[in-house]
Amino acid sequence: MEEKIAPTAGKIKISVENVAQAYIELLARRGIEYFLGNPGTDFASIEDAFVRRQQEGKTTPRPLAIPHEIVLTSMAYGYFQITHKPLVAMVHVGIGTANGLGAIIAAGKGRIPILFTAGRTPITEEGGPASRNRYIHWGQEYFDQAGMLREHVKWDYELRTPSQLEAVVDRALTLAMMEPKGPVYLILPREVLYSPLEQFEFQAEARFDLPTSHPDPEKIRKAADLLMQAEFPLVITSAAGRSAAAFHALVEFSDAAAAGVVPFNPEYMNFPTDHPYHQGFFPERLLPQTDLVFVVECDVPWYPSENKPPASAKIIQVGVDPLYSRYPMRSFPSDLTLQGDPALIFSQLTEVLKKQIPKEEMKIQARRKRLRERHEELLKTWQKTAQTAAGRKPLDFDWVSSQVNKYLEEDSILVNEYDMRLSQLSRRLPETYFAHPHAGFLGWGLGAALGIKLGAPERTVVATVGDGAYMFAVPSACHFVAAAYGLPILTIVYNNQSWGAAKAATRSLHPNGWAARANQFPLCDWPLDIHYEKICEAFGGYGERVEEPGDVGPALERALRVVKKEKRQAVLNMICQRP
Repeated sequence: MEEKIAPTAGKIKISVENVAQAYIELLARRGIEYFLGNPGTDFASIEDAFVRRQQEGKTTPRPLAIPHEIVLTSMAYGYFQITHKPLVAMVHVGIGTANGLGAIIAAGKGRIPILFTAGRTPITEEGGPASRNRYIHWGQEYFDQAGMLREHVKWDYELRTPSQLEAVVDRALTLAMMEPKGPVYLILPREVLYSPLEQFEFQAEARFDLPTSHPDPEKIRKAADLLMQAEFPLVITSAAGRSAAAFHALVEFSDAAAAGVVPFNPEYMNFPTDHPYHQGFFPERLLPQTDLVFVVECDVPWYPSENKPPASAKIIQVGVDPLYSRYPMRSFPSDLTLQGDPALIFSQLTEVLKKQIPKEEMKIQARRKRLRERHEELLKTWQKTAQTAAGRKPLDFDWVSSQVNKYLEEDSILVNEYDMRLSQLSRRLPETYFAHPHAGFLGWGLGAALGIKLGAPERTVVATVGDGAYMFAVPSACHFVAAAYGLPILTIVYNNQSWGAAKAATRSLHPNGWAARANQFPLCDWPLDIHYEKICEAFGGYGERVEEPGDVGPALERALRVVKKEKRQAVLNMICQRP
């Protein structure tokens, strides 16, 4: 594509043949590094455009063929988590959209920007080369293709004419990256992508400046005053660690304020697990004692039907969308609301506190002592739990988790879909732990781990998943991607041959019911013992079934050697106790 600087300052003019070629060039200019695709007949012009680019020596965006939409969208999710850059994930019309919808729902709740795109069945029945010429082109048309996901994306649109291309793409990317971030959906009709276009002129850089949100200085001062008055302040967070800056700002704040931190249902690495002010992963025992709670990037800080802070306690909610405006119902109180980037909020709050702390030194020292003592008690309890579990067979989740933790290097990345026991995890650095989205989409873990590996190829990535989550992830497609694109990860399957969460819910709701008394759960227990490691072997990877407690460590050592030295993927099938 011949490039010329247009007379108008800041514009570029290139020679192209059609809209698809212009579209891919624009994506490259806007910093899109990867184009994940699961193609159909709507991709014809996109496919042709990529071949032209390759022959011209252009390497971005790099097209990757992903065999299933669940893997494709989950990879886009994980890639953003580690790089903070969006990529393009394109699927086949409405059918492909439906297949990838679960991960898009998760991305919407998890505030993950993805340029999720889909073709559209040809609009015209005749009249041109891009018109309908397959029977599916009638059956795949929708009255409202975007309707199925409109609730879960920030914006949706259908490209209608070539003249809109730049404006539409720039608006899509800008809205995706604007706080609160989230996925957007763009429909690309086959006729429009095919439309002839000799020249494409566009701005060298998008002319959209992302707005920023700064905390209210007066509210920062009020929060500092409440902190100085409090006897036992507590921070509860799920996602403060979305950015490394926020992670470090929270640590600095906790140190200065002597505030305990509880990463509750964490989606990210929010706070160092060895920090003396880390107060465990469940707040219920602490809630009755606290008089001030900071709810930081946390949609559910406690379960009101089971436990909550005293009515006299002050609640401060913190985040870019602290009251979760996209949730239909969420009634956690907020006596003071600090809206903005948590990194800015905690940095500013710490600066104010440093001036006030000398006046309350005795109170601060008492808080420090209390937090350290409880942290040490927790560590002893967690270590005892792992030691007690060491000899159990089938394998105990705590024992497996303690061994996984033992073999993780400091900068290794753990991607956890439910089953890694956090009490056995030691992590100190930001962006070394990512966990399942709160939308409840199962099958996220393997695809996300592959996306993270794509974005951080030099780092070791380990995925811990249950056997149910492993099957939901479409493992054959995941292992294909790992082999095809050189993304060796270690997958550890906590195989308890059941839907553990569903069994626990039945026992909780009906403790003396028929199922609990008979210990029978017909929809929850697997009737098969499955050798998941064989699926990985089919794609050239290393697989091992582990049943003995003493074999867990050596198996992990062997599998990690394969991943790091041989650059092959591996699966360890850990045979665990049924719940």
